[in-house]
Amino acid sequence: MLKKITVLIFFLTIAVVYFHNLTRDIYSGDVGDLVTAAVVGGVAHPPGYPLFTLLGFLLNKLPLVIPPVTKVGLISVFASLAGLVVLYKFSLQITKNIFLSLLTVSILSFSYLYWLNAEIPEVFALNNFFVMILIYVNYRFYLTGERRFLFLLAFLSGLSLTHHHTILFLFPALLVLVGKHLKLVFLNKKNLFISILLFLAGFSVYSYVFFAALKNPPINWDNPVNLKNFIHLILRKDYGFAPNIVNKAVPLEVKFIHLITYLKNLVLIFSYQVIFIFIIGAVGLFKKDKYLFLALSLAYFLTGPFFIYYAGTAVTSVQGMGVIERFYVFSTVILMFFVPYGFLLIKNYLDEKLSNKKYSYILLGYFLIVPVLMFKYNLPKTDLSKTEIGNILAKNVLNSLPPKSVLFLSGDTTTFNTWYAYYVLGWRRDIDIVNPPGVGNNIYLDSEINKYKKKYPKTAVNKIISLTLDEILKKRPIFANKSINPLPKNTVLVPRGLVFQVVKKEDIQAKVSYLSDFEKNWRKVKIYRNETLNISEQNFITPEMPLIYSNALVHVGDFLDTNYKDPETAEHYYRRALWIDKTNTQAYSGLSISLYKAYRDCGAAIENMKMALTLYPIWKAYHVRLYYLYKQCKVNKSIIQQYKKQFKRQFNLDVEKQIKL
Repeated sequence: MLKKITVLIFFLTIAVVYFHNLTRDIYSGDVGDLVTAAVVGGVAHPPGYPLFTLLGFLLNKLPLVIPPVTKVGLISVFASLAGLVVLYKFSLQITKNIFLSLLTVSILSFSYLYWLNAEIPEVFALNNFFVMILIYVNYRFYLTGERRFLFLLAFLSGLSLTHHHTILFLFPALLVLVGKHLKLVFLNKKNLFISILLFLAGFSVYSYVFFAALKNPPINWDNPVNLKNFIHLILRKDYGFAPNIVNKAVPLEVKFIHLITYLKNLVLIFSYQVIFIFIIGAVGLFKKDKYLFLALSLAYFLTGPFFIYYAGTAVTSVQGMGVIERFYVFSTVILMFFVPYGFLLIKNYLDEKLSNKKYSYILLGYFLIVPVLMFKYNLPKTDLSKTEIGNILAKNVLNSLPPKSVLFLSGDTTTFNTWYAYYVLGWRRDIDIVNPPGVGNNIYLDSEINKYKKKYPKTAVNKIISLTLDEILKKRPIFANKSINPLPKNTVLVPRGLVFQVVKKEDIQAKVSYLSDFEKNWRKVKIYRNETLNISEQNFITPEMPLIYSNALVHVGDFLDTNYKDPETAEHYYRRALWIDKTNTQAYSGLSISLYKAYRDCGAAIENMKMALTLYPIWKAYHVRLYYLYKQCKVNKSIIQQYKKQFKRQFNLDVEKQIKL
C-alpha cells in the first residue's frame, strides 16, 4: 500500500508542476493556428490534425476560468502525463523495481524537450504519447501473443495517423515485433480482418476535418469538403509531402551539420550520465533480447538520426533551428526505453559485488542528481504561466489599426497569433480580416468581390481582385502585415509599424508628416528586444518575436531610402532595428547600403554587408549587394573577379545582371 501511495504522490507532483507551468499565452509558431482551429471547430494546417483539434474543441467547452489557449493546452499536459505512466509500466515490468522505474520516469519528465512540450498546445506532446503507447502495446503483444494487444495496437496505429504523420517512421520497428507472431496476424483471416477494421476505426477520426469544413469555419485549411481537397490536405501538398533524401538545394554538408547538432543536443538534453545509461541499457537489452533490441534500435534510428538527416534544411536563423529542434523529442522518448535495462544491469552488477543490496540503492541514488539538476535548470525555461509575448504581439498588431480597417494577413506567427486574438478572444471585431487563399475563410472579401462582379459583370477574372480592393479603399483603410498581390492600381504599401497601409501614390505624406505619425504610433507598441527576453521567452521559435519588431523599423528605413531618397535618416532606423535584434540580416544589409549612399563610407558599408552574409550566407541578394559595393568602392580587381566566379559557381548566374539597387 505504501508503495502505491508513493507512486501516486510522485505522479501527482509532476502533474502539479505541469499544470502550474502551462502557458496562458498564445506563444509563437503553430500554436495560434492549432488553438484557433480547435476553438472555432475548424481545420488546422496540413495535415489537419483532426484528433488534436477535436480534443481541443471539447476541452474548450470545460467550465474552467482559464484562457482558451490553456484549455487546449491541457491536451499536452494529459498526453505527457499519460506517456510517463506508460514508461513507468514498461520500466516496472522490466526491472520489477519501483525505485528504478520512478528514477527512469523522472529523467524523462524533467528533460527539457519533453517538459516544454507538456506546457504548450502543440502537436508534439500527443505524438510523444502515441510513440510510447504503441511501443508498449507492441511489446506486450510481442511477449504474450494475446489478441487483445494486437487489436489495441491496430486501433492505436490508425488513431495515431490522425495526428502527426511522422509516426510513420515508427511503424517499421513495430512490424519487427509483430513479425514474431506472423501466423497469428497475417495467416489468421479473422484476426487480420478485425485488425484492419480496428485500424480503420482509429483512422476514421480523420472524418472530423470533413464535418468541420462543412460548417464553413473561419480557419479552414484546404476546405476538405471533397475527396480532392481532403487528399490535398492529408498529403500536405501545400508544403510538399516530405523532403527529398537527395536534395541538391540542401548540400550533404548541411545535412551532416544537422545530424551532428542533434547528437550534441542529446547530451545537453539528458547529460553524459544518462547517455551512459542509454549505452549500458542497449548492451543489456542486446544480451537479453536481440529481437527487441533490433526493434527499439530501428525505431530510434528512423525517428532520430535518419529523420534529422532526411528533413534537414538550410537553416539561416535561430528561429529556423528552433523549428528543427522541435523534432528532437520524437527520438528521445524512444531512447528512454533503453534506460530500465541500463539501470537493471548496473543494479544486478552491484548486487553481486556488494554484501548488502541496500548499498546498491545508495550508489544508484547518485543518478538522482540528474532529474534534480534538470528540474532546477529547466523550471524557469518551461514556466510559461506568466509569459505574454504572443498575446502582446497580436494586441500590438490589432491596436495599430484605425477603426473599420481591413487587414490582410500572411506568414506564420503574426498571422496565427492575430487569429487567436481576433477569432477566439474577440479583440477588434470592428475590423475585417482577409486570410491567404486556401488557409481561412474570407467572407468579407468574397462578399465584396461578388458585389463588384454583380455591378461590373464583364470584368476580366485576372483583374477582379485588384479592382475590388480599389473599391474597398474608397470606403475603408486597407492594411497588411506583408505584401498584397495584386495591389490596387497606383497604390503602394507604406510601412506603419507592424503593418503596411495601402496608400494611393498621390496621397503619400510628406516625409516629416510621415515620420511624425509613425513615431506617435510606434510609441504605443510594447517592444520585445532579443537581448532582454526572459528565459521562458527563448524556447524554439519564440525568439522570432524581436525580429518581427526589428523588421518593422527596417521597412521604415527601406521606405525612407526608396520613396524619400533619404539614406541618412534611413540609417537611423536600421540602427534602431539592430538595437532590437542584432541578428537581423535585413537591418545589416540596409545599414550597409545607406552608409554607402549617404556618406560613401565603403569600409563600414562592406563590413555590414559581410555581417549580413555571415548570418545568412546563402541569401543571393546579399552577395549581389556586396559585389556592387566592391565595384563601387574600387576594391582590388582580383577580388572582384574571384567573387564574380564564386557567385557563378554558387548560383549559376551572372552577378552583373543581378544588380538592382
